[in-house]
Amino acid sequence: MTTFIHTADWQLGKPFAGIRDTARRTLVQQERIEAVRRIREAVVARQARFVLVAGDLFDSPTPTKTVVAHALGVIGEIPVPVYVIPGNHDHGGHGCLWEQPFFLSEHRTRAPNLHVLLEQTAVERDDAVILPCPLLQRQTASDPTAWIRQLDLTGYADRPRIVLAHGSTGTFGSQADGEDVAGPSNVVAIDSLPLDDIDYVALGDWHGFRQAGPKAWYAGTHETDRFPKAGQRPGQVACVTVSRRGMPVVEPIATGRFAWVETTLDLGDDAAARVEETLAAATREAGFDRCLVDLGLSGRVSLAARRELDRVVESWSHRLLRLDVRDEVTLVPSADEIRGLVDRADDPIISRVAQALVHQIEAGEVEADDAREAVNILHGLCQQAEAAE
Repeated sequence: MTTFIHTADWQLGKPFAGIRDTARRTLVQQERIEAVRRIREAVVARQARFVLVAGDLFDSPTPTKTVVAHALGVIGEIPVPVYVIPGNHDHGGHGCLWEQPFFLSEHRTRAPNLHVLLEQTAVERDDAVILPCPLLQRQTASDPTAWIRQLDLTGYADRPRIVLAHGSTGTFGSQADGEDVAGPSNVVAIDSLPLDDIDYVALGDWHGFRQAGPKAWYAGTHETDRFPKAGQRPGQVACVTVSRRGMPVVEPIATGRFAWVETTLDLGDDAAARVEETLAAATREAGFDRCLVDLGLSGRVSLAARRELDRVVESWSHRLLRLDVRDEVTLVPSADEIRGLVDRADDPIISRVAQALVHQIEAGEVEADDAREAVNILHGLCQQAEAAE
């Protein structure tokens, strides 16, 4: 039996443009490097013989030299061989990243344990045979594993045979899981492989830990990098034990620390308290400073409730690594709030404007949301003036 770590889709150097704050964006980028160190810890704890990276070690075919240096430095800390194939994000081909002088120099001096597999040629070890299926272009209509169907596997005796590939399958949808792939491409036809002669298929591209066949698994990305799709389990690597002609034993190991949370709320005048309680509960396990949240808000609230809601949302926007708010809350001024604006004898201008807006709302002469927002602005101005007195 042989035990190894299967991982994929590190996408080191990913820009995370949706995080506007530079410091927080840098923290999220750096955590992808730190998660590789947690892979090293898994290697040591499970006494794994080697690591397989099933494509997309880098987020692009042109990562910065800093990203390359950091990546190879941390890979060099892993005490076993690391085998990687190019994926669609960091594909091979003439003049590719893997042939650049800086990469080759850093590779040679800092990560001699890294083996970049650019050819469809079996890699023979004493304890396993690795069958790499590198992507040499971003998208291909051909099956990257097709070469294995013509391969004579009889010469590998009782060593387990492991396919290493990057692409989509028909198991749970034909579309690739990449963010920038238009139409089906890089499709791995698992059922067309000689599965009786293969003991494990290590896949990359789908960003969650998931089984794709009796002997085939996606390891998913080692650190969660987006709001997960249904059925995904990101932030994992696979610890795999294989033997010739046996079924692989596959165990997920958590290596991710960030939580990407999606939640929706239908609000009333307790809006602020509900948002506070919901976000506190959703981020308690990981810690608010390790969470990225997509928050959908709807419902009807008064002007005072809207102001308190805005205060809570602003507070959480500075606590979390990222807060995206889909705000569809409708402003519904209470009778007292409207009366407080209309009956301002000491401020006749605001009173007349408020009366006109109320009339327009009732008569349907303007968009109700626009008129309510104008009333909200008037209400805020009055509150500011009263606070200054």
